[in-house]
Amino acid sequence: MKPLVIALFATLLRAQEPAGTIQGSLRDSISRAPLAGANIVLRGPATRSAVTGPGGDFHFDQLPPGDYEFVIRKSGYLDSATADFRSTLHLKPGAVTETPVIDLTPLGALEGAVLDEAGKPLPGVVVTLGAASRTTDKEGRFAFEDIIPGSYQVIVNVLHEVRARNLSRDPSTGDYFGYAPAQYYPGADDPRLAIPVAIPAGVRLRNIDLRLRRTLLVEFTGRVVEMAGREPISTAHVQLSGSVAEVADPLWRKHPANSDGTFRFSLLQPGAYTLAVFRPDISPLPYLVPIEIGKAGVEDRQVAIPPFARLEGRIQLRDPQTRWMNSAAVTLRHRTGVTLSSQIRPDGTFDFDDVPAGEFFIDVRLNNLRARGDSSRRYTVSAIRFGTQSGFRKPVTVVENGNPPIEIQLSDEPAGVAGHVVSDGERASFLVSVANLATRRPAGLMIVSTPPEFQFPDLDPGDYEVTARRFTRLNNAPLAAGSCDETVRVTVRDGAVSTINLRPCP
Repeated sequence: MKPLVIALFATLLRAQEPAGTIQGSLRDSISRAPLAGANIVLRGPATRSAVTGPGGDFHFDQLPPGDYEFVIRKSGYLDSATADFRSTLHLKPGAVTETPVIDLTPLGALEGAVLDEAGKPLPGVVVTLGAASRTTDKEGRFAFEDIIPGSYQVIVNVLHEVRARNLSRDPSTGDYFGYAPAQYYPGADDPRLAIPVAIPAGVRLRNIDLRLRRTLLVEFTGRVVEMAGREPISTAHVQLSGSVAEVADPLWRKHPANSDGTFRFSLLQPGAYTLAVFRPDISPLPYLVPIEIGKAGVEDRQVAIPPFARLEGRIQLRDPQTRWMNSAAVTLRHRTGVTLSSQIRPDGTFDFDDVPAGEFFIDVRLNNLRARGDSSRRYTVSAIRFGTQSGFRKPVTVVENGNPPIEIQLSDEPAGVAGHVVSDGERASFLVSVANLATRRPAGLMIVSTPPEFQFPDLDPGDYEVTARRFTRLNNAPLAAGSCDETVRVTVRDGAVSTINLRPCP
């Protein structure tokens, strides 16, 4: 029998199967009360939509068998707008009626006030809860609605103008006291001393009040100069950060120093800080200077910046006669997140100009590097050496002068994750993705077709999830839809390749 006839015959058989029905209800998971007025879309072999009635009921009929997913929207509840929500149902063949009861979790709420040291309302400060922020009104009050149940850190960010407006001076000592840039519920300066607030489902927490307390505030002034000759650096930019990353004042952000190299940071709590000095005319990378600020502050500190270094390097293969195709690049990644990249020349060499002293990660992007004349030989990084230091997934320390070359060793031995997508024989393309389980971040993405084989060689050791989905193209962009029960978990180890088979998502 010809394939076209078989396909038509299968379609006719499906059309003759008795249709099924889904007749369910929606309710509050806490009170068990029915939820009316919710929008429900049914997705699967057929698509339907409905609005729940007074009793929270919904009804879909004339449904072919298969796997269905409910897409639910209901204000004030944890619904399909949240990635963690999923409700599915399998409808068996035949005139079957399924009666699911779907529980929605009600969202929570929180309200309170921010008070100054005397117990009076403090307007104009920013309260942060998770990813949401609110500014206190003239009564010092704030409110958060529709909060996903859970435990949250409540942070109060006191803007610079509010801090300056609320300074007090001790006439006997001349010291100034005011509010820190950030304080944490129930009144801590350090987030490690904060007490998280637990927000239960369906509960509105009231009177979450934060009473701020003043602390000693001082100044840090200085001048940026060249280490050789002590001449002012007129093009310098400066940025200040505290020992706790969340504690920051907007005026501490990167900004130009004065033309004579001088700078000033005010309203600082005594403690440990890091001054980042940028020279944007020669490099995007900063030079970091640790600064200890005491109770008297720091006045007219001369910050001497050494010359930036030049780094050279080479990528090496086991067989020096081997040539590769496709491109590769090396990136220096500073601990502040700033990067500097260099393309690798055909002879394998690369270099970086104007690199400040400090710690860097060396990242290598091979861009599907393969042996010329033998495309089956794919390369991965097996070692990174910086003199006696190993830069393989570890930072290296760059000094002012006398730096060794960066040596990157490549290997064509299998590594990472490789595998095959198990298809039904029909020609199709698949989107294969891999995510790190520890960080929950994507670690790779690849489109495969015929043969549907894949490899992710440049994965750090650890546990991963690998998923394959059928995809279509819209405006030349791949679109993958739906969730997947066929995700495979795999452990990656150095010097080994993990081989898996994947069944694609429906």
